[in-house]
Amino acid sequence: MNRSLLLVVCDFLLLSILALARFDVPEGATIAQDGQKVVSKEVIERISDGESYDDVVAELEATNETLLENLSSDKDALVRQKEELEEQILQRQKELEAKEQEIASRDEVIAGNEAAIAQAQQDAAELTRQREEIAKKREALLQSNAASKKELELLARNLEEAKKKQEELSALKERKEKEAQSMRIELAATLEKAKAEEKAAEEAKALLMDEKKRSDALVASTAKIDQKIDSLNQGLEGVGKDLRVVGEGLAGVGDKITTVTKEVSSVKEDVTKVGQEVSGVKATVAEVSEEVSGVGSKVENIQKEVEETAAVQKESFEKLNERQKQSLNEIFTKYEQNKVKLSLEFNHKGGFLGAEKKETFTMDSIILADGSFAYTLVHAKDSPFRLQPRPRSLVSVKGQITGKKLKQPIPIREIAFMDDPRIIIVPLYLDPKKLVETTDLEIFSAPKNPYLFSEAVVVDSKEGRFGQTNFVRDEKDARYIKVEHTSFAFLTGKFDPAKSDLVFSQKGELLGIMVNNNYAFHVKNLGSRLHAGSRTVLGNAFESAKTNTLLSSLGKKLFGLQNKFR
Repeated sequence: MNRSLLLVVCDFLLLSILALARFDVPEGATIAQDGQKVVSKEVIERISDGESYDDVVAELEATNETLLENLSSDKDALVRQKEELEEQILQRQKELEAKEQEIASRDEVIAGNEAAIAQAQQDAAELTRQREEIAKKREALLQSNAASKKELELLARNLEEAKKKQEELSALKERKEKEAQSMRIELAATLEKAKAEEKAAEEAKALLMDEKKRSDALVASTAKIDQKIDSLNQGLEGVGKDLRVVGEGLAGVGDKITTVTKEVSSVKEDVTKVGQEVSGVKATVAEVSEEVSGVGSKVENIQKEVEETAAVQKESFEKLNERQKQSLNEIFTKYEQNKVKLSLEFNHKGGFLGAEKKETFTMDSIILADGSFAYTLVHAKDSPFRLQPRPRSLVSVKGQITGKKLKQPIPIREIAFMDDPRIIIVPLYLDPKKLVETTDLEIFSAPKNPYLFSEAVVVDSKEGRFGQTNFVRDEKDARYIKVEHTSFAFLTGKFDPAKSDLVFSQKGELLGIMVNNNYAFHVKNLGSRLHAGSRTVLGNAFESAKTNTLLSSLGKKLFGLQNKFR
């Protein structure tokens, strides 16, 4: 108990005792009245012994005065003590009131703190809900970001191809403009030639008119000669020689007339040819004009033809490339030369009496790329995030990826689980193009046409063995492919597919990862197959409670799969 509070309680007890005390006159006591003095028996006995009454009285009065003085001093002391006690009581009351006020204020503070704590709990619950929503939105944004990156890369490629086509079209346009310029020059020369031919035709026409006039004159003279012959025949009948001479002359005149007629016909043909040539020149001019005016449309047609040809060639190349197989040894050699090592260092509660243990998980894997998104896939078997036989109680996890072709380790920032929770995707947050440029590492990808070939290559990533087998997609669930055992070509001894083995197509692309001895997780449409809320950050930001709860729920989800996929 507080000392000041104890003093206050004692003061109250003392006052209570004084209030309860009684100062009654005892029975048989003699009380003096009207100036009468009371003499005790001892005084009477002393007087009877021979002492003087006055001496005894004086002594008693002196004693009485002494007692009165003592009583007065005691009274004053008691009064002072009472006043001091009253002051102390008042002081204690004030202190008590102050304490009560302080207690009341503390009660108010406590009540306010309780309200603040309740509000803080509500705020914490709201923040937790908002955090989960933000995590979901971030996952959705990551998926949309990956799709946007793919579209951006496609647009960039299309833009690059469009630029190349534009350059080709510009060169083609320049060449066509040069051809059009040469056509214009030829057209000008043709016009000059046409004008010269037209002038020659006019001159030929003038000559033709002159020849026609001459032929008309010859025809007229021939008619006159015929008349003269008739008159000579009538007047000179018997003159044979003269008539024979005249006949010969007439024959020569006939030859001349025939020659003139032929010349006239030849001139007409020349005029006709000149007219045809003039018409041809005009038609040529019209055609050249049409060709010049249609250069733009021809350029557009040529552009379309170039685009169609490029598209056809690209499609043909892609089809040809799609159907090119790789040998079993080529695929395994490609894997062996470009594999990387995934390492996870983790602490978990699994020792004696729940003691904390430290372990390291390592596994060979490959780096894949989907556009600008680089990642790797691993099976959760034996990893810190295993689901069977029971999930671990993790405390911390950190990891990295190393390789003989990598210049420096790649830190693992986070992981996520797929719709089959045994498969873990590890985003690497790096540009695969820069990685290829700066290293000799070859990056793998998922097949665009996974069912082009019916055979696959299975690689044991732990022991480095491999084999070839047939595979088919599951008839009901396209997320899995079924691997056959009977078709294996045993190249490296007895080989049987098992969990975490990699399945490659005959083009060297990653088809899937074995989830058991019969089925493999099909690497297809990964962006839409992420398990909601399964994003787990590693390193310093690792959340053990959240991760352990997630592993427990994923372990329960595993039992929801069909028995053949477990």
